[in-house]
Amino acid sequence: MVEEIIFIYSICHDILREMGFVDDKQCKMNAAEVMTVALVSAMYFHGNHNLARRFLRAHHYIHNMLSKSRFNRRVHAIDFDLWQIVLSALKSTLQGRISHFEYVVDSFPVEACQNVRSYRCKILKGKSFIGYSSSKKKYYYGVKVHMIATTAGVPLEIIITPASIADITALKIMEIDIMPGSTLYADKAYADYMFEDLLSEAMEIRLVPQRKACMKRQHYGPLAYQQEIQRKRIETTFSQISKLFPKCIAAVTQRGFIMKILLFIIG
Repeated sequence: MVEEIIFIYSICHDILREMGFVDDKQCKMNAAEVMTVALVSAMYFHGNHNLARRFLRAHHYIHNMLSKSRFNRRVHAIDFDLWQIVLSALKSTLQGRISHFEYVVDSFPVEACQNVRSYRCKILKGKSFIGYSSSKKKYYYGVKVHMIATTAGVPLEIIITPASIADITALKIMEIDIMPGSTLYADKAYADYMFEDLLSEAMEIRLVPQRKACMKRQHYGPLAYQQEIQRKRIETTFSQISKLFPKCIAAVTQRGFIMKILLFIIG
């Protein structure tokens, strides 16, 4: 745990230094320490910032710890793009110099509250946040995390949308920043002949979704077997992320709710 906390701080500090970020002279805690507390809370304390604050202060990791309210203001001031940069840096560190040519895309639901309480949910409002989870076979109220990962389970690209957004719709608005000539495995929700042809012609990326029995362009032989095996690896990644989730993600605003999901994914 000690090595992981030091690693987190080192990554955040190096990123901010490369960006030329300079803290105000009056700051008791620098931005790297604030980011470290937020990530430690996601990894070890189910997103509870207050418990992470008390732990790091008690064990003398951070001496000039901010109060609870001041820390919340500082962590909410961090832009989402900076968290995305941290995720990209970790991706590069975990991948190393290995070139990947096989990827998986899928999504998983994150509930904001139970369905019976959705009418009085304050952080998310609107029918667009009502979605259906085919794996759990139930409707839920919240958001959906769409992710492209390597077949080894390393997240590469994520996008968070309202629960009602279809998987194929989210994929169309993602950057899909993978190497040309790569194969992207998916489930039945990503079947779209026109989009498959467009990816192949414009980006030289082969999208291989699972086919329904009634569909054309069926995959046969080794490709069908490879597709069935490789696409299941991302489910393990989702379960590892979900283990960090509390029973209910505590957040007061929509921005705080989305930020905690990002922190869990990075963690």
